[in-house]
Amino acid sequence: ALEALNQVRRFHGGVALALDPDLLDQLEFGAQAQVAVVAKRTIGQAAAQLITSGQLVALAAGTTTTQVALALRGRENLAIMTNALNIAQDLSREPGIRLTCAGGEVHGDYYTLTGPVTERALSAQTYDLAVVGVSGISLERGFTVNSLSNAASIGIMLRNARRRMIVADHSKFGQVSYAFLVELNQVDSLVTDIAPPLPYRQRFRRWGGVDRGGAGTRLARATLRGWDGSNGQPHLAGRGCWALRRCASIGPLAWRFAHAGHNV
Repeated sequence: ALEALNQVRRFHGGVALALDPDLLDQLEFGAQAQVAVVAKRTIGQAAAQLITSGQLVALAAGTTTTQVALALRGRENLAIMTNALNIAQDLSREPGIRLTCAGGEVHGDYYTLTGPVTERALSAQTYDLAVVGVSGISLERGFTVNSLSNAASIGIMLRNARRRMIVADHSKFGQVSYAFLVELNQVDSLVTDIAPPLPYRQRFRRWGGVDRGGAGTRLARATLRGWDGSNGQPHLAGRGCWALRRCASIGPLAWRFAHAGHNV
């Protein structure tokens, strides 16, 4: 009787609840969002502090980028393009944010929009900043994601942006996912929750010229008040958040590496 009412599904040796596919999708996204939820929230708040008024921001779909979107609520004079239905909903009633949601094919598991329609919409804009999440960060394979179609959309955001920010929790280091995005030295900012493994810190420092004693390249410290010695750069809120940022004044591979509350 329950099977006839589509409330259970019978299989050899037992039965299981017959959940609606839409509910399954919501549960999957919700479960993923709960992974390292405190870390993602911290990352989102820190990343939002590095976004300034007047910018046009491409904000990619994902659970960590969703936390960035939530941290942007209440902000003024921002324009955001997103390929995420949930981010569009979260920001749709923000009077200070001019929001554009790319059309395209809907993937209900992560509320993501992809495909030719999405890519045309994303390609029509030039962004001040692209903020994207990743599934893997590898010294050998760079930044990767687990969807080829989503990689195409994110790739457009990154190519059309003057600056690129990656937001990812510590579990992504050492992981390689299905689709390649960019090399590690092809982004401007990386915001994560705890210190990356030593080989990554060494690589970032080497790109910044620290190992070569490069003039003007130094390790900075992020505090609750902002960046020590950063000459008025945007504040970084919240302890326990690492951020890696290019120093534009001293070349494309000059990075500053900082940890909230500690020298590195």
